[in-house]
Order: sequence, then C-alpha cells, then structure tokens
Amino acid sequence: MTDFNEDEFDEDEDESQNQKPVLDKNIRAQLRKADEDRKELATLRLQIDAERESKLYDKAGIPEDGLGSMFRKGYVGDKTVEAIRQNAVDIGLLNPTNLPNNESLTDSELEALRKVQGATTGGDGNAPDAEQKYLAELAEAKNPDDVMKAVNGESGQKIGVFSQRGPL
Repeated sequence: MTDFNEDEFDEDEDESQNQKPVLDKNIRAQLRKADEDRKELATLRLQIDAERESKLYDKAGIPEDGLGSMFRKGYVGDKTVEAIRQNAVDIGLLNPTNLPNNESLTDSELEALRKVQGATTGGDGNAPDAEQKYLAELAEAKNPDDVMKAVNGESGQKIGVFSQRGPL
C-alpha cells in the first residue's frame, strides 16, 4: 500500500491558490491607463452634467448671483426648464408676468416696437425705414438710370449713399 499524507497534499493546494498569476508589463500598463481613463471620464461626465444644469437654469431665467445662486445650489426637483421656472415662481424668485419665453411677439408688442423705431428715425414707426425703402427702390430698378435715381434720391441720401457721378 502506498502512504498518503494528507498534510502534504493540502500544502501544495494552498500554495497554488495563493500565488497570483504573473501579468505582463504591457497588460499592467494598460490596466493603469484604463483606470486613469475611467477617472477622467467620470470627471468629464460631472462637468457636462453641471453645464447642462446651468443651461437649464439660464433658460428658465434664474439669475447667477444673489438669490438665484442660492436657488441653483439648493434646487431639488425635476430637471426641466418648466419645472425649474415654476418652482422659482412658487417661491417668489421670479415674477410670473416677466418670464422669458420663446413665443413670438404679440401684435401690441410689435406695434410698440414700431413706434419706438419711428421715434429714433423721425418717422411714425409704421412706414419702412430709409434703408428698407432704398433697397426696395434698387430691387425695382429696371436699368442703370433707375439705380442711379435710387442712389442719388431721397432714400439714398438718408442712409448716406453717394455716387461719384453726382446727381442726375
């Protein structure tokens, strides 16, 4: 019969389990590089998320200073422009009548803008300004003489266009 020593068998098995497999230098370098890349990616993701959140607050009309800064740091809720804006209105940070929006101007707002424009150009605001009139005259010109009439005419003089040829 053969002698079988259980202690010797257990020791050999333990040694093989405790030894780590030897990794190539290149593999170790690639693992270190992958760890660095993973950390850099996590940092970049945090930066991108912070930028996205900042853009949402900007679109919602939340100021970056004063109470707006406190709101930005402490806001917990849905990360949508509407939700942020509504929460800011609810706590009194924003006035609901002065909210920024992407809607087109109403007719009354356009009329007010025309009147203001007319006040700065000396007109009543309803007529096209001198540059628009000048460009319309040029577009309607059928020959070089018509172009020169527009250049030397009233609308051309109002916007400062002149010709070397002088008036016709």
